[in-house]
Amino acid sequence: MEVFAYLLALVWSILCLILFFKIWGMTNNVEQLTREVHELKMVLAQEQTKAKVVVSKEQEEISLVQSPSDLDREDLKVGDIVELKSNGTHYKVIGIDDLGFVQCEPIKKSIFDSFKAFKRGEIKKV
Repeated sequence: MEVFAYLLALVWSILCLILFFKIWGMTNNVEQLTREVHELKMVLAQEQTKAKVVVSKEQEEISLVQSPSDLDREDLKVGDIVELKSNGTHYKVIGIDDLGFVQCEPIKKSIFDSFKAFKRGEIKKV
């Protein structure tokens, strides 16, 4: 009976060890997955905020601007490289929101760098 208990404990500990390494391997992909989900979310949000076309009584097409940020974008798109005016750091655009903020990620990443949002006037297109 003791041999059975030892074998059961050995199998249990091996399975726990395998589970530990599987979970550890999954955590390495979290940063990549969050970046891809964030980029997809920004692309979808950017397409929703495009100007809509409304047909008036005379069947004329009138384009409407939904927010002030639609006026001053200078053709910024997801994937463009921009430079921060204050210190010259280069960033990659990952999204533009309705309030006029541009979400960026640094091109050269360090431990403390993460996604940042800048006002449109703080950056310039490279």
